[in-house]
Amino acid sequence: MEQFPTKKKRRRQTGTVLASVLAGLIAIAAATVLVALSGTNSVAVHLFYLPIIYAAFMFGDYGAIVVALLSAMACGVWMPAAYDPEGNRIAQPLQDILVRTAVFYVVGIACSRAATELKRRIAEQRTLYEVAASITSTLRIREVLDLITHHALEVMNAKGCAIRLLDEPGEELQLAATAGLTGAYWDKGPVRICDSPINRAVLRGEVEEIYDAPTDPRIHYNEEAREAGLTSILTVPLSTKDRVIGLVRVYARRRHHFRSREVDLLSAFAHQASVAIENARLYEDIRRNYYETVRALTRAIEAKDLATFSHSERVAERVEQMAELVGMTTEQREMLRFGSILHDVGKIGVAEQSLEARDDKDTERIFYRMHPIIGQSILQPVGFLDPILPVVLFHHERWDGKGFPEGRAGKQIPEMARLVAIADAFDRLRYVDGMDVPGLSVREALEQITSEAGSRFDPELVRVFRRVVLAQTSEPQESGEPQELSAGETPER
Repeated sequence: MEQFPTKKKRRRQTGTVLASVLAGLIAIAAATVLVALSGTNSVAVHLFYLPIIYAAFMFGDYGAIVVALLSAMACGVWMPAAYDPEGNRIAQPLQDILVRTAVFYVVGIACSRAATELKRRIAEQRTLYEVAASITSTLRIREVLDLITHHALEVMNAKGCAIRLLDEPGEELQLAATAGLTGAYWDKGPVRICDSPINRAVLRGEVEEIYDAPTDPRIHYNEEAREAGLTSILTVPLSTKDRVIGLVRVYARRRHHFRSREVDLLSAFAHQASVAIENARLYEDIRRNYYETVRALTRAIEAKDLATFSHSERVAERVEQMAELVGMTTEQREMLRFGSILHDVGKIGVAEQSLEARDDKDTERIFYRMHPIIGQSILQPVGFLDPILPVVLFHHERWDGKGFPEGRAGKQIPEMARLVAIADAFDRLRYVDGMDVPGLSVREALEQITSEAGSRFDPELVRVFRRVVLAQTSEPQESGEPQELSAGETPER
């Protein structure tokens, strides 16, 4: 089944080639007939240029040469130059045949080279378009930079490509993305600004070219370059609006002087990289500001309910570790962090006396149970937070269906909400008031959470939570207690 599309594609390609060859032969035959009727001195001889040009675009140099020679043979000595008034054939001069053959050959080669250059430029533009599209489709800077290095490697037919960004002190160029070469070369050592006049020049905005890397005195790692088989290197600056923030470097397969089009192409890749970095930084600023706004809102809630002082942050930290273990994506973990921070946002709409009503017999508890619904109504207008609404609404549901507000059971409860429910309950067992005075020990709190696996909590996620807690706490070792909470169980590390 996997080979069928490949075979079908090959048959289609073979059919296209055969159709092109047949079309070329028909064009040569038609031109030959017309020239035979009117002579090589007539305008009909120019019809031979059509199959020559077609072959050049379809098959390159070899196709152009073959068709040019076939056309020259068709116009050979057997073809008359013209006919006299009585209809007698006038023979061609030998020099006409030779000149025509040379012209056919030159036209074929010129068209072939033009077709190759056109295809190359189309490929470059397509690649730049793909990179630009990737910049608009993702804000994951590492993904975009990796894509740029691999495309630059392919389009420029290079041996290696790297993007390096200036570190915060401005003393070292750190690898951000690579393609080609080996890990041994990329790990050769730090690339410090003070070690290389080339890097200093590039950071001033200049383009630098090296013809022979192993012998060039401006190269700091000459021996490593020789071992890696490096030859010519081209480096262009990577700039944002106000400053140079790094460089893009390609390593050629052979010694040569880079042409202006190669410099322009690599500069275009550098520009795309700078756009991606700028977009990512803007997004990061927006995300950070938004997160700080969310934290400010959460702190306002925690100030109202002393039992939740720093509670949301601790829950978020535990949940993020669990989410990584269960295989959630980066985007899911990011949204889950917002959900963990905001899971109790509805408490801002609950009276203080109701927040204290945690006993099932307390009549005020009905108002406390309203806070998930209130939280959902607060966050619903914010479209960005739609994915975390189930966390806010269902983090007090129970695995056995006895929770609130809807009494959902089992996997009817969204996974994010099940994660938060475990971390939320554990933190409330550990901290009983707003002064960070511990309640139960880690072991005691974990035992209680484990005892409620299958009734209150998802048993599979409880096992994940145990791994998170046991891997990070040092309390058992300090008190001389064993790490295992049940016979035969060993926490993973």
